[in-house]
Amino acid sequence: MSVITISREYGSGGRIIGEKVANVLGYAHMDKDLMVEVARQAQVPVSEVERFDEQPEHPALRVLRKFLTPGYADTLTGLSEYEWWATATVPELSAERNQALSALDEEVYVRLTQEVISQLVEQGDMVLVGRGSQALLADRGDTLHVRVVAPQPFRVDMLMEMEEFGRDEAVREDRKVNEQRKRYLKRHFNIQWEDARHYHLTINTALTGIDAAVRIIAQASKLLPKMGAKETIE
Repeated sequence: MSVITISREYGSGGRIIGEKVANVLGYAHMDKDLMVEVARQAQVPVSEVERFDEQPEHPALRVLRKFLTPGYADTLTGLSEYEWWATATVPELSAERNQALSALDEEVYVRLTQEVISQLVEQGDMVLVGRGSQALLADRGDTLHVRVVAPQPFRVDMLMEMEEFGRDEAVREDRKVNEQRKRYLKRHFNIQWEDARHYHLTINTALTGIDAAVRIIAQASKLLPKMGAKETIE
């Protein structure tokens, strides 16, 4: 097994689980580090990348951007996604191409993220958290797809503890972030986030706890090739 993807409900402990699984197996771990790599390749500040990280742009804003940004359609013509993003956000390149786009575009961010993920997984032995990796790598036979969930009261308690939210704020953030992630996957990958058919495992951390979840995932990553092989019945 060379790659594990972890899709997680906000507050379920999926981020921590991803880190711990990577440590147990000696794998690389890509979560927020993925944004750093995307920003590096795009030659933009990480803060620019964070604006779109698993947060779908409001459709109205996206339409307004297309109509109000001079040269939006013309800029895409003849440029790769990477070139367009760089041109739109790096002043030096904008001057060279005489383009004056004012902001990043969500689709370009997602496309570049996909390109970075595709490059990274070729190195093998990696845990990828979120960013549609379960959809992007759905056809890879060497990849274990895991979904980490928990009931809403458990998630709220986790957010209060880990993020130091008050209860009302934790409830609001739980609802907002999980809805954003759901819409992000539907918009860019046309999949239902909670559909169990996208995952080998779904783990409820309210039942397993964090450490048991880590052990389950680590063990499954070793067993998957055997489970996927055809068995001969004698």
